[in-house]
Formats: sequence, structure tokens, C-alpha cells
Amino acid sequence: MTEKTMSFEEAFAKLGEILQKLEAGDLPLSESLALYEEGVTLAKYCNTQLDAAELKVKTLSAADDDSLFADD
Repeated sequence: MTEKTMSFEEAFAKLGEILQKLEAGDLPLSESLALYEEGVTLAKYCNTQLDAAELKVKTLSAADDDSLFADD
């Protein structure tokens, strides 16, 4: 499953798994680098998803604010 087909929650959980493996420190360098690269990709994906959610919340909040003053 690629990050494009993962939900935010799945990607975040996978990122946590990668972090645990890297923190254990018992992996060969090549595997550590591959996991680090995957982790960076997942972190960027999660960040993009969070940014999109924040924008949506701001947009909805602004729309709610506008509707409150529309009847005045």
C-alpha cells in the first residue's frame, strides 16, 4: 500500500512503526536508510493531509462566520 492509498491514520501508524525500528538501532545501515526514506515520505504525506484539513476547517469557519452576519 502506498501513501497515496493510505488514510492519514494508517500513514501515521506506519510512521510510528518505522520510528520504533529506527530507534532500536539494530538494523543494517542500508535498511535504516530505506526506512528513513520511507519515513520522510510518510511524514510529508501526513503533513499535506493535516494542511488540507486545516484549510478545510478555516474555510468552513469563515463560511460560518459569514453566515452569522448575512442576516444583519
